[in-house]
Amino acid sequence: MKTWLSIFIILLCIGSIVAGNIHWNHKLATKAKLVQPERESVVAKEQAEQAEQEPAENETSKEKEESGQAATDVAAYTKNLPKELQDKFSQAESTGNPLKLVIYGSDSTPTEKGAWPDLLSEQLQAAYGDKIVSTTVITAGNNTSLAVAQAKDYEKVTELKPDIVLFEPFTLKDNTGKIAMKDRIISIEKMIASWKASNNDVTILLQPANPVHNGVFYPKQVDELKAYAEEQKLTYINHWESWPKTEDKTMLDYLTSESLPNENGHKLWADYLIDYFIAK
Repeated sequence: MKTWLSIFIILLCIGSIVAGNIHWNHKLATKAKLVQPERESVVAKEQAEQAEQEPAENETSKEKEESGQAATDVAAYTKNLPKELQDKFSQAESTGNPLKLVIYGSDSTPTEKGAWPDLLSEQLQAAYGDKIVSTTVITAGNNTSLAVAQAKDYEKVTELKPDIVLFEPFTLKDNTGKIAMKDRIISIEKMIASWKASNNDVTILLQPANPVHNGVFYPKQVDELKAYAEEQKLTYINHWESWPKTEDKTMLDYLTSESLPNENGHKLWADYLIDYFIAK
């Protein structure tokens, strides 16, 4: 009897141990199931936050890259310009305040589509964009510098408060009108003084009108304009370098019967200025 009792007690103990172990394992499994969703939720949240950060970081990186590229392009494009203008273009790129460029001159500087000012303006916009430079073309038509000064037509430029004036100071019209060089200079200085009064930091770029075939006195007058620009430390743009020699008959291929630029002449003139303002 005692033997059976002992066996029963032993079996009861073994059963208790087994039952306890099963209960413990079940408890651990239940707890694991409760913890796992919570852990998965935390991991999912971390992954979502990381995913949100990555596009922002990529966007910032792209913006920096584009900004650096734009700055590089402006620096490269302006390398033919005077240091003063390089700095102005760089500042316009940095601030987003576009430079005001005014192109002003006689009927050698027309406002028509396809004329050299229009061709130049198109390329400036394509290279720099309207956030860096805006262009306005004003022509005084078939007038001498003396007539323009007396009529104060130049004040159309003054009112715009330009940062840059690309000025063709009526050299061909003054030649035809037989205006003395000293009177031309007085008129030019009067105009420049007016522009500086509206913006003391304005940059003046002087250039002659187009050349003509077999000119005699006219080339000498253009040389005097160049000498004046150098004396006054004004930038002189010598686009005549690209034209045929005045005595060369091929000059006629670039001029109208009125000795103004034709389509070929406008393109030649524009190409020279485009290369000047937008270095390749």
